Amino acid sequence: MSAAEPTTVVHAYGLVRADGTPFLPDRGIADAKVRTCAFHDLEIVVSDLPEASFGERAWAEHGEDTRWVTPVAAAHHEVLQHLVEHADVLPLQLPGIYPSDEALIDALESSRARLEHVWELVAGRVEWSLQIFPTSAPAAPEEPTPRSGREYLERRRSQQDARNTERGRREAAVTQTHETLARGAAASVVRAPLDAAVTGRDEPMLLNSAYLVARNEEHRFLGLAEELHNQLVATAGMRIEVTGPWPPYSFVGAEEPHDDDLTGLVS
Repeated sequence: MSAAEPTTVVHAYGLVRADGTPFLPDRGIADAKVRTCAFHDLEIVVSDLPEASFGERAWAEHGEDTRWVTPVAAAHHEVLQHLVEHADVLPLQLPGIYPSDEALIDALESSRARLEHVWELVAGRVEWSLQIFPTSAPAAPEEPTPRSGREYLERRRSQQDARNTERGRREAAVTQTHETLARGAAASVVRAPLDAAVTGRDEPMLLNSAYLVARNEEHRFLGLAEELHNQLVATAGMRIEVTGPWPPYSFVGAEEPHDDDLTGLVS
């Protein structure tokens, strides 16, 4: 009597065009083979994973454990990153676990209108992420000890006024930079700046934004970002860092892709 085949679940990475097989990576999560299944005019990129290790119970037990989730998320991203370098892709979120292809298709069918709307937005486009950081500031000159309480208070007031002026200058420069880049993108999103515990850097992040850029506009967009970087370095004591192209993560789940409120983001 032969042993029963291990039960598997279907993990969904994202959606790609059905008009021609995309350049699929060989392997995905847990070194599983990557394949596709049809979904109307698109195809769903999936892997079959052991249910014991990656099914609903496994996610319920380990989904809050970063040591377990991190390699899964990294492998999920690697598949999507491979795809976006060869084809348009609509990334799906973790966990994307279904008992079968049929269950996956049924689940996507229930949100087909939204998926088609998002596909129209991301097709032919990729995401570029951009952050602004201050450059290293020169050391403040030493000032003589105040000769009176009044002089001390006046100096504190002057220092506070200078900080407020600097904050306003940075806010204006960051806002102008973002608005200039957003005008050349199909969509843009401003996210909360990452703190030092995440970035591992001493300088505060002044802007954390993403732009959905047409593939045939990437060279122009990056050239504009470089021009703005040079301006900020020369005139505002800030610099731009751009990374990408990425799968359009920031533009899949957002109800309103132009979420560009910069209020309070610059300190």
